[in-house]
Amino acid sequence: MILSLSQLLVAIVTLPFLWILVDWLFSRLAERRTQRRRQRVARECHLCGKHYPEGRRVKISTCPDCDALNVRGGHRKLG
Repeated sequence: MILSLSQLLVAIVTLPFLWILVDWLFSRLAERRTQRRRQRVARECHLCGKHYPEGRRVKISTCPDCDALNVRGGHRKLG
């Protein structure tokens, strides 16, 4: 099989582009996976914005800095 110069140049440009695209896709999926893991074990305070670990999955937890009550998930009274 003989390749022409134009086919070789297209292959030289296309293959790295596909490699970068696949690498970006896998890194994006890994980033989402680690973000979900972090959200399962950590909580962010709605008042001060501090991230703190949560011992067990409770519905309401208290921020260690500002003592605000933080509700996991949607809250019916807040809308």
